[in-house]
Amino acid sequence: MHELLLSLETTAGILQMAPLEGREWFELLRRKLLPQLSDDPFIVAAVVGGTNIGKSVIFNHLAGCQASAVSPLASGTKHPVCLVPRDFEKRHNLANIFTGFELAPWTEAQEPLESTAEHRLFWKTADELPPNLLVLDTPDIDSDAEVNWHRADCIRHCADVLIAVLTQQKYNDAAVKQFFRKAADEDKAVIVVFNQCLLPEDEPFWPKWLETFSRGTGIEPELVYLAPNDRRAAESNRLAFSQRDWPLSDNPDVTNAEGARTASCLAPDLAELHFDEVKLRTLQGSLRRLLSPESGAPAYLDEVRRRSAAFGDTARLLSMQQLARVDNWPAAPAALLVDEIRRWWRAQRLGFTKVIHDAYGVIGEGVLWPFRWARRKVAGEPSDPRWNYRCAERDVMLQALDSLYDELRRLSQLGNDLLRPRLESLLAGSSRTELLDRLRSEHSAVDVDVELRAVVHAQMLSFRDENPGAFDLLRKLDSMAAVARPMTSVVLFAVAGPVGHVFTPGVTDVAAQSVAAHILGDIAGGTSAVVMGETALSGTAGGLRLLETRFRQLYAAFTARRVAWFAEFLRRNLLGNLHIELQAAAALAESPALREVEASLARLAREVP
Repeated sequence: MHELLLSLETTAGILQMAPLEGREWFELLRRKLLPQLSDDPFIVAAVVGGTNIGKSVIFNHLAGCQASAVSPLASGTKHPVCLVPRDFEKRHNLANIFTGFELAPWTEAQEPLESTAEHRLFWKTADELPPNLLVLDTPDIDSDAEVNWHRADCIRHCADVLIAVLTQQKYNDAAVKQFFRKAADEDKAVIVVFNQCLLPEDEPFWPKWLETFSRGTGIEPELVYLAPNDRRAAESNRLAFSQRDWPLSDNPDVTNAEGARTASCLAPDLAELHFDEVKLRTLQGSLRRLLSPESGAPAYLDEVRRRSAAFGDTARLLSMQQLARVDNWPAAPAALLVDEIRRWWRAQRLGFTKVIHDAYGVIGEGVLWPFRWARRKVAGEPSDPRWNYRCAERDVMLQALDSLYDELRRLSQLGNDLLRPRLESLLAGSSRTELLDRLRSEHSAVDVDVELRAVVHAQMLSFRDENPGAFDLLRKLDSMAAVARPMTSVVLFAVAGPVGHVFTPGVTDVAAQSVAAHILGDIAGGTSAVVMGETALSGTAGGLRLLETRFRQLYAAFTARRVAWFAEFLRRNLLGNLHIELQAAAALAESPALREVEASLARLAREVP
């Protein structure tokens, strides 16, 4: 489940959710349940509390030695320190138990007092500890340094027993209560030590302190101790801890101090705790937090579903809008299209047919050159169809961009929190000017001839493969025309005159049949062959309609190629992968990873009492 959650988080990055790291249930999963459910059982006991209340003193008494440096100044311990039983590190992986910390052997008492950005945990062996007990000293949970809160929370996640060190000043502190409320939610076992007490003067007051603490946190302590305010005894590891009963007896004749006993240190009582019961309790508490529908993994999955649905609504909103409607994209230049078809067909000729047609093509060009020159003198230089097409296409693109920006502006005002930030950045004034400059630059670099050539090549190859019978017939007609070329060329020249070769017939989609006849005539090389070709093709399946259809497909394919170029330009420079990302986010609610996490949670729920 942990691996699936990480995978789901990576995939769900577009949902703009808070990361898994830092969520209480996830920290319990990776810091407690993973390392401690897959290993031999052991107890982690952590000494926790506020600033300058003697946590390190209590820790040293548990250790039975001056293990941790004691400072009269506030915020002494910056990094957690851990005592482990002999050979514990050989049986267990400390790095897995204390996930997120850099582990280092603890050799100097002052090392945990050093301020560093790295999250360090110092450890050393303590022969006095039972073989399945680890004891930690922790940074202040109410320090001004937020890094201390993080380190203390990390220790809380992996701990089974918390030794709460309280004083008259700190039992009702807001930061302290917040920390222990989280511990209560995880059903941690808590031992309370009221430190720096003035005895017997404070005897009537500690129950009130503890009642206030319990009411504010939900903690019901396993054991309660009072420790005197004796600095010399604290520094020499000679504090006397007096145990008190809790809850208090209902018998009014029994005083608070009755039944109290004094222990030389806390370690024996801690060691006598029922380890199995404590461990099972804390693991179950962590599992319940993980499985909580309100604040656990199920709530995270519900959040994924809600945000995924919101992205789905946004994707549908974009899908229903025609962001850049284009109704009047210019048709391919007719003369250039016919030239490209002729060029492609000439490349298909072989042998005798190629030689004859090429030779008469050169002769024809020479004969017609004076007439073309004369026409240019009379009518002027004809306009370049490439330039005309480029201008018409640019005008359409600019109109489409105006329409697109108007639609994006409208969508940005619909109030969709997921879409609005993205759209507002797109609508910035400078971005629009830069987009127009890039469009002019990239569009000017487009080679219309290359675009036409690619489309004609693909479509004619498709025609050849899909209609082999018609294609072979055209090749035969072309070969027949090569034989008849000298006679038909002279006849056509005499009847139609040179001007008949000067102009290329107009090519439009609605005149596809005349285009087919024109190209077929070019293939055949003369009027007699055209008649033969039309008659021959009329006997095939579809006849000239095959050619008509192919020419319509050529026009459609070229227009689609140019529209796709414009769409790709908009994707790269304006919209990005917004729609694709939105659709991917919308699909997360039904992703395999989410369903498998849900199945894992269901299996765990059946196992937890």
